[in-house]
Amino acid sequence: MLNSRSLNYAPNASHRSRWCQLFTLPRLLLPTFILSILSSGYATAQSTVRNVPFSTPFYTYTVQSDIVYGQGEVDGGGSFIDLELDLYIPDVPTPVNANNTLPLMLMIHGGGFYNGSKTNGIILNNASQYAERGWLVASMNYRLVGDNPVPSSRLQTLYTLAGGINAPEQVRAAISAADDTLTALDFLQARSDVDDAWTTLWGSSAGAFTSLITAYCLDDFGIDRPPVALVVDLAGSLGGCYIGNPFDDPTGSDPALMVIHGTNDGTVPYSDALTLQDFAIAAGLPLDFQSVVNGGHVPGLGNNTATTGVTLYQRTVDYHHETVFDGLEQGPQPQIPPGC
Repeated sequence: MLNSRSLNYAPNASHRSRWCQLFTLPRLLLPTFILSILSSGYATAQSTVRNVPFSTPFYTYTVQSDIVYGQGEVDGGGSFIDLELDLYIPDVPTPVNANNTLPLMLMIHGGGFYNGSKTNGIILNNASQYAERGWLVASMNYRLVGDNPVPSSRLQTLYTLAGGINAPEQVRAAISAADDTLTALDFLQARSDVDDAWTTLWGSSAGAFTSLITAYCLDDFGIDRPPVALVVDLAGSLGGCYIGNPFDDPTGSDPALMVIHGTNDGTVPYSDALTLQDFAIAAGLPLDFQSVVNGGHVPGLGNNTATTGVTLYQRTVDYHHETVFDGLEQGPQPQIPPGC
């Protein structure tokens, strides 16, 4: 018979593995009475509830603007500016005696590294939709060419190879943008409500270039990055920032990739997207490749159709469920006891 004593059972080391396995089973395989217990006040005080996004809008959300996530060196060195981001926080109900964790989507704007901001139209149009489905969305500003940025010491290897202070201004800005992305990831993944393993980098144009560099290029130069599970590349490119195949990380930590590119892109050639496709196929990297026939630079996600028949925006959501959240039900997962 179950009673309050057995419900609060804390397994010893020899039993912990079986105990933890119970909480990782698909929800449909858990008896109804167990699920009701896990959502009640009997749950362990430090339990965690992981929240898988929904395919369609489900939550309201709250926006917090101009949050300082770090500082970046500018003016050729010696001066620093605050780096800011906006948060779109879904109003996910707080579980009883447990901590909510949410998947993180870090959105990085375009603008050729010369202009743009965290409130670009394409960011505003999509960030709210992701938050309504259950992502904690962050839209970041980063240092641009006009800031005359200097990357931090952790990007020094790449910065030096690119020519250091004598590198073209756009290259220095691109490396600084990757530096700022690492800073933003560190800041965001330190939050108690972020599930590090469910982190997505989403970028358009220069932001896509930044996402690709951060996720796949830095390791080629011995530079570590925080965990990233998936990259959404909207009209981006890796340029020449890789050694060999950029998707052949021997540790297997390269994230899944989604590429969206117009065949008539006059800013970032469509051939760059095809190069990414070839590398991904050769490396066996999970890839969703979406060509927008006759599309120009940065095709709209809401008014173009994916190969699966849904909008490109919806395809970005669906692809997450096929990769990052594969096998998991949408919504809150069973609570996970501490130590699992």
